[in-house]
Amino acid sequence: MASNLPAEPISVGTQKQLFTGADRLIESSIGIERRMNLPIQHPDPVFLPARPWERLGLGGYNTVIREPNGTFRLWYGALFKTGLPSEGAFRLCYAESEDGLHWTVPSLGLVPFEGSTANNIVAPLLERQSQQGATVYRDDRAPAAERYKLWTKFRPTDDEMAQGVRAGLYAMYSDDGLRWHIYPGQPNPPQQQCDTQNMFFWDDSIEQYVGYTRTRETQQREEAATAGRGRYRAVGRLTSPDFHTWSATQIVLQADELDLNSPGPVARLPGEPVLDFYTSGAMKYPWAQHAYLMFPSVFYHWQGGNSQPALMDIQIMTSHDGIVWRREGNRQPFIRLGADGSIATGMLFANPWLIPVGDELWLYYMGTNRNHTDEGVGPIRSALFRATIRRDGFISMDAGYQGGELTTRAITFQGNRLEVNLDGSAGGWLRAELQDGMGHPLPGYTLADADVTSGNAIRKPLTWHGGQGGLADIVGPVKIRFVMRDMKLYAFQFTDKE
Repeated sequence: MASNLPAEPISVGTQKQLFTGADRLIESSIGIERRMNLPIQHPDPVFLPARPWERLGLGGYNTVIREPNGTFRLWYGALFKTGLPSEGAFRLCYAESEDGLHWTVPSLGLVPFEGSTANNIVAPLLERQSQQGATVYRDDRAPAAERYKLWTKFRPTDDEMAQGVRAGLYAMYSDDGLRWHIYPGQPNPPQQQCDTQNMFFWDDSIEQYVGYTRTRETQQREEAATAGRGRYRAVGRLTSPDFHTWSATQIVLQADELDLNSPGPVARLPGEPVLDFYTSGAMKYPWAQHAYLMFPSVFYHWQGGNSQPALMDIQIMTSHDGIVWRREGNRQPFIRLGADGSIATGMLFANPWLIPVGDELWLYYMGTNRNHTDEGVGPIRSALFRATIRRDGFISMDAGYQGGELTTRAITFQGNRLEVNLDGSAGGWLRAELQDGMGHPLPGYTLADADVTSGNAIRKPLTWHGGQGGLADIVGPVKIRFVMRDMKLYAFQFTDKE
């Protein structure tokens, strides 16, 4: 029997709210379109391979972070020889920058390469070991000796493997991001599929480390066959309270029925998807509540007239819990391949993490003219590129020329004012009405009381009665009714900051 009681209010406190995932914030809308907003893809590379240990270019799995002092730090995969997985093929290298555009490659003296340590290699420690990139994470919860962590696909030397040392997913730690140590008991988990950029972070919402990697159920051909498909790549999620003991891997993203039935220019095997997901690029968005983003490299299988994959671009997906993901933008690319003849015409890989620079977020990505079959591309080229987008700007709720409105579910909040991230250009405007938990307009905060808000701003306060007074007199849950025309609404936040 249906209840007439309102749903339990959503507690937002003073945390920013994005329109990510399954519309958990929206109760109703009229004349509103959910929109994926594209970043600016800057065509000039910011980092190019040029050193002998980068003979075959950059790997796809790289990490940029920005330290609290403002320094940009880059850990990148350098490819030395083909035939992966093979001994000594990949190594992890380091560069840094003051502006994120111009990079210094230091001579660190840490790891030998062809008889010399005059290089910027930081891992693995033995030249004939192979470490296929890594995700580097600054863990401010950890002791100083483990301030930096990384997850990587790791291959021991042939001699080590002959002695029983196993390849697989390895975890490492460092106090400075340069001198790395392997945690005991690797690989861990021992049978984890890891041929991807293995993402991880601390999720304070659940007080766990969360990892995203490959799944054995779909990666192994004989196991995938039980599902009626050939081998395909899917994204799995696992958790750990301590970065040592991990849960089982849960599939959270794989090709669905729409992918299986999508048209292609050539015939393929029954039940085989036209695409799968090579990487996840999954991360928690740290500036909002319950917001998770994924930037997977989508691996298309139709190129070349057979079932083998060839090209990759990057999509965006959003979630409110990191488990259930929404494929945004009608599955169109978020970051597209470059123009014919440029470097980034074959495969793209988004790198962690989002880097805040002023009112922008920077997302670095690797681009190469190589396709996955290495057919017909000429000399292989690769580089690190940069895409930029406004803060919170990935998904917006848009009202068109005729106007529209949306009403949130009941929420409880803290703070004395309501701010929005919006863009109305020249003709757009927005007004907001506050309602009680049952949807009745609150006296003093009705639509007629609301001041008109316009413009384009990351943080803009909403006001009533000419901006006199705040929200301190409101008790109990409220709903927000946004009425707008020709307007993009990206986010809202209750705050007590002026």
